[in-house]
Amino acid sequence: MTLQALLESHRDTVPASAALIARGGDVEFAAVGESRDAVFPIASITKPIVATAAALLVRDGDIGLDDPIVRWLPELDSPQVVRTLTSEIDDVVPAVRPITVRHLLTSRSGWGFTADFSLPATAKLFEEAHLHGRPDLPAPDEWLKRLATVPLLHQPGEGWVYNTAYDVLGVLIDRATGSLPTFLADRFYTPLGMTGTSFVSDVLPSGAGGLQSTVDDLLAFHRHLLTGDLLPQLATDTTSAAEREAAEIFLEGQGWGWGGSVDIARRDPWNVPGRYGWVGGSGTAAHVIPATGTITVLLTRTAMTSPTPTPIMRDFWRYAAE
Repeated sequence: MTLQALLESHRDTVPASAALIARGGDVEFAAVGESRDAVFPIASITKPIVATAAALLVRDGDIGLDDPIVRWLPELDSPQVVRTLTSEIDDVVPAVRPITVRHLLTSRSGWGFTADFSLPATAKLFEEAHLHGRPDLPAPDEWLKRLATVPLLHQPGEGWVYNTAYDVLGVLIDRATGSLPTFLADRFYTPLGMTGTSFVSDVLPSGAGGLQSTVDDLLAFHRHLLTGDLLPQLATDTTSAAEREAAEIFLEGQGWGWGGSVDIARRDPWNVPGRYGWVGGSGTAAHVIPATGTITVLLTRTAMTSPTPTPIMRDFWRYAAE
C-alpha cells in the first residue's frame, strides 16, 4: 500500500486530508481533496510549537523555569485548589506554592482536565475558561480574570492535567515578548519558510490549540527540532507511572515532555522510545523520531470525537512504521 492509497481508504469518513512522511531527505506526500499548500487548523499540535518558543526563552535567559507566573500574569496571584478532585468549587484551600513556568510546560499547574470530565472544577473550567470551540474568544486580560475564578484540581506541581496550562503559557509568552505571534514569526516562521502558519484568532493567541498550518510548514518545524539543541529537553518524560496510568485516555502509555507526548515503551508498532509529538482535536498529528530522523505529519478536517486517536491516525502511524 502507498500513502495515497491509505488516505483514499479513509475517504468516506475523512474526505479531506494531507499527509507526509519524511525519512531524511526522502519525503512521501499524499492528499485527498486538498492541495499540498492547504492550510488546516492544527489544534493541539500548537502545543509543541509554543513549548519550543518557551524553551528558547528559557535557554536565552529571558524567563526562568522556576519563575512564578505572577511575574507576568498578576491576575492569577491567588489560586485556590479543590480539597479533593470531587469537591465542589467552593470547597477549596489556598495553593501552597506559586505556579511556575515549569509547571505550565509540564502540564502540572493544576488547571486543566482529567479523564473524568464530570468533576465540579472541570465543569467550571469548561464554563468559564475553556477556549476551544468557542466562536468568540475573550481578550487575554478578560480570559485571565475568568480563569482566576476556576479552582485548581491539584496543588501546583503535584499532578498532571491536560490542556489549559498551555493557554496560560501562550498568554505568558505574549506578555513576556510583547507578542506571541510576532515572536513565533521572527524565530520560526520567517527563518524556516513557514509561510502558511498563523493563529486562527487575532483576539487571543491560544497556546494550547490556536494555530493553523500546512504539512510542509510542520515538516520544516520538525526538521528544525531535529537539527537544533532543544529537542532533548522537549522530549524528556516528566511523568510518573501512576500519572501515566491516570491519564491513559490521553497518553495511551506514553509520557509527557514539554508540549507533547514522549514514547517510552514499544506498545504499538509505531511507538519508538523517544518519539515526540502530539495530536490535535481537529484531526491532526505530527511526530518526530530522533533515533531515525523520521517525521510524520497528518492533517485532516475531521474532528476527533474523543481523546483516542482516530482510525486514520493509527493506520497512518502503522504505515510509517513499516
